[in-house]
Amino acid sequence: MAAKIDRRLINRHLRTRNVLVLTLVFFTAVIGFIGVNNVIDLSRDLTASYVSTTGQVIEEETRQVREGSRRNRHWVDRRFVTIEYSLEGKIGSDSVRSDDLQVGESLPIWVETRDGDVRTEAPAGPDFWQWFWAVTMTLLTLLIVWWLVAAVRTSVRLLAFSPENREPDFVFALQGITQVPGAKKPTLKLSGVMESNSIEKRIGERAEFTLRTSNAPQAQTYPPRFTGYYVNPGAASVTVVLHAVELDAWFAADLTYPAELEAIAQGKAKPEAGA
Repeated sequence: MAAKIDRRLINRHLRTRNVLVLTLVFFTAVIGFIGVNNVIDLSRDLTASYVSTTGQVIEEETRQVREGSRRNRHWVDRRFVTIEYSLEGKIGSDSVRSDDLQVGESLPIWVETRDGDVRTEAPAGPDFWQWFWAVTMTLLTLLIVWWLVAAVRTSVRLLAFSPENREPDFVFALQGITQVPGAKKPTLKLSGVMESNSIEKRIGERAEFTLRTSNAPQAQTYPPRFTGYYVNPGAASVTVVLHAVELDAWFAADLTYPAELEAIAQGKAKPEAGA
């Protein structure tokens, strides 16, 4: 039976994480849909086969089509012509957009054998942008799916968290509390040093814990030390559970190490050799 602890603050953190999970689900669906369509279009062009023949323009018409950027989509009139052709004894036709072709004009065309689509120029296969968007959207979808799986896994582990039969993974010595500037909702940052840690290289290292103010213990003063637990027993994690023994408060927070962030920033800013 799981140890009885006050989970109210942990559950608040879980509700906050639910927003993240739902956001990732939405982006996974949208970007995944776009990515699948890009891959389908690319595959279609890669596997398409065409037969060259002669077609004749038999009629023209004006249609309204939507053009412009995403923010400036608008309807415009565009001219289309119907091209008729004979292929293997069968008569077919297709409409193509053209401002130049005239009714009665004959011209060489390329007919796709799969669905009879007509092209007035020799097919050149997929272009650079088809490859770019198919690959980019596929990789982006996989990245967001990875984030989603990681977020769901962390939420499940937080939901099942229990300190029963577990020793704390670390002891954190609090040195300062600040408000995170620019955060959409009031957010606290607890700064200090790892006095002990199940990961030896973290002992004595500066550490910071970030959490919503509403998800933190409500007290005038915080104790000088917190014990902490990784959500995955025996393995480091970004999201951890902290226990303020003097307050008998259990709450979740996100762990970062400033030294690592500084090293990354300096690495990006460092000029290349010979520059």
